[in-house]
Amino acid sequence: MAENVCTKVVANDLCSGCGICAGVCPQKTLSIQWNTYGEYSAVDQHNRCAENCTMCLQVCPFSSQAENEDVIAKPLFSDIPGIQHRSETGYYLDSYVGYSNIQNHRLNGASGGLTTWTLETLLEKDHINYAICVSSSSEREKLFTYTVCSTSEQIRACAKSCYYPVELSEVIHHILLCEGRYAVVGLPCFIKSLRLAMQKNRILRERIKYLLGLVCGQQKGKMFSEFVPTLKQVNPKNLISIQFRAKIPQKPASDYGLMYRYKDERGQNNEGLVSWTEGMDQAWCARYFTLNACNYCDDVFAELADAVFMDAWLPAYSSDWRGTSIILVRNPDIRKLLENGKAAKELCLDTISPEQVVFSQAGVVHSKREILAKRLTWASKNKRMVIPKRVKPSRLGIMDRLFITTENATMKQSKLLFSIMKEREYFRVTEFFRQMKSNMWVSKMVYMIICKLKHVKQKILS
Repeated sequence: MAENVCTKVVANDLCSGCGICAGVCPQKTLSIQWNTYGEYSAVDQHNRCAENCTMCLQVCPFSSQAENEDVIAKPLFSDIPGIQHRSETGYYLDSYVGYSNIQNHRLNGASGGLTTWTLETLLEKDHINYAICVSSSSEREKLFTYTVCSTSEQIRACAKSCYYPVELSEVIHHILLCEGRYAVVGLPCFIKSLRLAMQKNRILRERIKYLLGLVCGQQKGKMFSEFVPTLKQVNPKNLISIQFRAKIPQKPASDYGLMYRYKDERGQNNEGLVSWTEGMDQAWCARYFTLNACNYCDDVFAELADAVFMDAWLPAYSSDWRGTSIILVRNPDIRKLLENGKAAKELCLDTISPEQVVFSQAGVVHSKREILAKRLTWASKNKRMVIPKRVKPSRLGIMDRLFITTENATMKQSKLLFSIMKEREYFRVTEFFRQMKSNMWVSKMVYMIICKLKHVKQKILS
């Protein structure tokens, strides 16, 4: 078999399932399919790679052949007047905090509705013909998918975050076949892969005008969305649809919910809601159902996007249940758009310092810097494929080693255990937690000890 993403990336459990390799494959030999654990990954379905092609490896964000974000970003942004750079954020022109005043943008969005406003405005001002973002799907085995939007109504239907696997292979085929100017919304690894593909393909380079990024701490397989309703005793087999980031009045913005529809024992359609603090937080923070590739990502702020959107997880904003957004802008067109929107009172915007932007995502920054540095050392010592990263491997202490080992075991065990248990006639979430408990508590205890030791060290130094 020829060298491709299947032999070099998927075989080492590093595929993020973005689908761009399948979209640009010259031989059409690659496809994106579900694996055993509800994650998208590349599959070589025909084994007819052209000799010395390696196109898929050149556009894969987790391939050793791909350049890092600093190298790719420099020709894109470094010559823009007024541009600045930080190691955490990459390049930036300005940063803003606020929300959209237009209709229900804010209430229907994941945070302040600014991503929806930006896409709509790009379309209305004729900067683009199409916006490519994620919408819900009626397919039982694929609850969300990327869609091509040509109207404001379609864009609004794509509001809210989606913690569910999606992939871009079909969208790439659409862009290559259909003329027009496109904006694409994606996670950091998706944006990186698109930039790499645009370097290789002239049509993509000419037609994709804007890339809008989303801050990402980790991707989940579809087991995560199947698991959350079980916290309210809903059998995952009976799940019909889900909606992420439901806003709950009188609760902090951080305590959002997942709404779900399901068939009850009588075959009737019902709805339910699980809030973040009703167990979803535990599954998220313990990294249940997380892709292994996410353990080796060092891009917090989608450094190759024209603008990146995130929640304002800051004390001044997080108590407002309606949600507030932060935008880090790199493209002058987007900055002008936002300033005009503010002047027209379509947006409520304030400038915010880059230090506050970084602080708002402190947990993700810690994970993709300090913990990643230790993961790289762990991977090397355990003879795992180590991807070249901008973060340098750091010393791995006994507690660090124990934390990473138990966290990895928790990730694997959650997928294996859930895949077995969800096929049973009756799913018992209490049994799932009982069997997960040993790994979960060891990981949590080690993490708390590490944090305590760091706190003591900082007090001594100060």
